[in-house]
Formats: sequence, C-alpha cells, structure tokens
Amino acid sequence: MVDRNRALMIIDPQNIERLIVLGDIHGDFGAFKKGVSLRGPGDLLIFLGDYADRGPDGLEVIEGLNALLTRLPDQVIALKGNHEDYTPSGEPTFVPCTLIDEVKKKRGSWKSFFPLFSNFVPRLFLSAILPGKALFIHGGIHGDIQSLDDLANPDSRTLSSLLWSDPGTGRKSRPGPRGVGELFGTEISEAVLKELGVKHLIRGHEPRKAAYGPHIEHEGRVITTSGTSVYGGNAFALVLDVNDWPKTSEDFVRSVQYLS
Repeated sequence: MVDRNRALMIIDPQNIERLIVLGDIHGDFGAFKKGVSLRGPGDLLIFLGDYADRGPDGLEVIEGLNALLTRLPDQVIALKGNHEDYTPSGEPTFVPCTLIDEVKKKRGSWKSFFPLFSNFVPRLFLSAILPGKALFIHGGIHGDIQSLDDLANPDSRTLSSLLWSDPGTGRKSRPGPRGVGELFGTEISEAVLKELGVKHLIRGHEPRKAAYGPHIEHEGRVITTSGTSVYGGNAFALVLDVNDWPKTSEDFVRSVQYLS
C-alpha cells in the first residue's frame, strides 16, 4: 500500500476509500478511541503527531497507537510531532512536558518506560503524501522544499519546519514566535504545493486554532485540524473520500466527525 523510507510515506490510493485524519491528541484518550472507531474496511487512519502532554492520558494514547501500528501496519499512518522529539537519553527538546511525570505516576519509572517510547518514535514519519491530493505534516513547510526528495531526505531546516512551523498571514516567510521554525506565507504554500503536485496541506500543531472545526487559510490550501479537547472546544476527525476529494473549504467542514 505504501512506499516507506525513514521520513516520507507515499500513500497508494488503490483499495483506499477514505482517509480518517486526526490532529493533535495531547492525551485525550477518549477522542483517540472514538477516532479509531470510525475506521471501516477500506479506510486509512492518519495521525498528525503530538500524542501526549497537557492531557491526562498521553501514556494510554501512545500505548494504544503503538499497538495499532503493530496490528494494522498498512491501515495506520502516524506522524511525528514536536512533542515526540526527545534526546537519546530521554530528555524532551520542548517545554512543557507532562508525559514524564504522568509515566512516573502510572508506571513508576520514566527510565523503564523510555525503551518502549524509543521503539515507538522511529515508527513515526515526518510527512505523508497522497499524490495529486494532499501533503500531511505536523507543523509546516519552507520555501526551499521543491521535491519529494526534500521530504524523504530532510535537512535540518526542513526537519525543524515539519515539526515546528506554522502558516502566517503574509506572503513571504518570517521567523516564528516559538523561537524555532518559521511562519510560512501564502506564496510559500502556493509554490511548494505546486512543486509537490498536491492541492492541500493538512496539519496539526495549533489545536487552539481549530478548537471548533478545521481552520482553513491560504486561500483554502492549508487546513489545520485538532483531535483533542484538552484546550477546550471539540475534538474532531476529517473523514475524506479519496475518490471525491474536497474541492472547497465547505467540503472540508462537511467532512468533520466530532469526537467529543
């Protein structure tokens, strides 16, 4: 069903009827379970990263997703978010991190759990693409992404953008307020998506922006999703028909299935 490498998953639409796309989960295990329950024959689940922190059940989400990847390897795609970025010794590269304390409370030791987590993270991709339709990432892009090879073999700037960047309101790009990544402008999304041969960029990373449904910007090209209710609002999934791909912003709104 897919061509795999260390960073990019290329989705073969053959035998796929729908994509069920979930944005940041952030420890909302109830939304995670409801999202998984939407899957039927011919469906492909796509998770966009940030599985733990802030919500109460990040451990359960990670264990549940890890089990799904083992049981249904050709029916589930999971991307890496910035909250899955740790050093080899188990130190998070972001703040705040609540998963470590959660694991200590529930399992007694982060050190004993981290080997499982270390096996989970390499199963996550940085991006996925449905040719002709959409690029799926956690964060954002930058203007020097010109081909699939740039995604399959990301340099440090691309890695930072995929995990940390956000869409901006201007035409060009500028430094982002997070201190890492950038705000990519409308000209950037237009040019990069054209080079990649897709219509839409579907992402997470800003669940507050999508608290009550998909946030659509850059003239309909960029869609931000949220699979969590821990920031308030409603968790939701996008249920997208591969053979009747959304043509308008209203089509994306109609694709929403609420999870909370």
